[in-house]
Amino acid sequence: MRIIIYTGKGGVGKTSVAAATALRCAAQGKKTVILSTDSAHSLSDSLEMQLSGELTPIAKNLDGIEVDIQHELETRWKEIQAYLSDFLASQGMDSVTAKEMAVFPGMELMSALFYVEDFHRDQSYDVVVMDTAPTADTLRLLAFPDTANWYFDRLFHMVRNVIKVARATVGKIISTPLPTDKFLKDLENLRVRLRYVKDLLSDPEITSVRLVVNPEKMVITETQRAYTYLCLYGYTVESIVINRVIPDELGEDYWKTKLEEQRKHLSTIDEAFSPLKTLKARLMPREVLGRKALEGLADELFGDGDPSETYSTESPMKMYDRERESVLALKLPFPLDQKLELYTRKDDLTVQLGAFKKSITLPHSMTNRRILGAEMEGMWLNIRFEGEGVGKRKGGKRPGGRKAPRKAS
Repeated sequence: MRIIIYTGKGGVGKTSVAAATALRCAAQGKKTVILSTDSAHSLSDSLEMQLSGELTPIAKNLDGIEVDIQHELETRWKEIQAYLSDFLASQGMDSVTAKEMAVFPGMELMSALFYVEDFHRDQSYDVVVMDTAPTADTLRLLAFPDTANWYFDRLFHMVRNVIKVARATVGKIISTPLPTDKFLKDLENLRVRLRYVKDLLSDPEITSVRLVVNPEKMVITETQRAYTYLCLYGYTVESIVINRVIPDELGEDYWKTKLEEQRKHLSTIDEAFSPLKTLKARLMPREVLGRKALEGLADELFGDGDPSETYSTESPMKMYDRERESVLALKLPFPLDQKLELYTRKDDLTVQLGAFKKSITLPHSMTNRRILGAEMEGMWLNIRFEGEGVGKRKGGKRPGGRKAPRKAS
């Protein structure tokens, strides 16, 4: 199965590009599904047909779905929502408000990710195209498996043991409902499924991200940040889609100044994002709505090619040995003068770039090794550890909680 994720700043045309990709894949005989994860869905508008929280046939070989949190509550989250509603009601909240408040943060993100998991386990589709929310929400979506895993690993077993004790003691005399075994089992199941999704989305042979950009300065800058953060979280970015390019034949009168400005931005994109595969689509004469217009957009982007083609399988993280050092290399294409910090604790390495943080479980061969330093070389952050022989001679001791801040160059 092939998974293609489109992301970018709001208003750049992600939905149109995603819909055009899905339509063309289906027309080429691939069983395809397009999944909208944006809470402000516009996929129905783009296709000019009504989609919902359930899979809906769009065309031959093509289905679509717009993730709907209320629908998900009624189908996937019954046990969890029932407990949260009962708990809030026991604290004096009226039943209607308690039900609304029982939508815990991240539930809509998990729903979208679990659809992808279901499609992969069932092998029901050849291609999954994800039309995501604007950049910040997409980063939340793709970072969610890591974040949730961190909390599960550190808190779940402790909470489960406390609840077991509470049931046998204070649970017999208080009116506040305690979580059932079914509730705890559902939480454990969430943990397992999120790990599966994380492995799936970070496999460059299956999943890749395509950045959608317009030739405008603010859009380019935000796209550079998104590219860097996606690499930090371990996702393979394989191409950049330049949408709404003004044709050269409009280079007179009104469009002249705009074309000159655009050429500068196109040059910036070519230089900054090389060697990513570049796909371009000209500014359409009218709004891209409906199947015919989307097929025209697909012609612009892919010609006679295969939209599901994998353009790159380069992982944004690699490990290797050199001389008396072991190196963990992370791809960070555009640090953009943000503060970069490294923390080590036991077998975890935490990399923080600006407001974004990534926790990496070190392989066994790198645990108990002292960090010698970290430098940017091109678009790669090379974190240097003591080599195996050096670590053994020094007893393999490494101080816990070590912090090595530096500003990215």
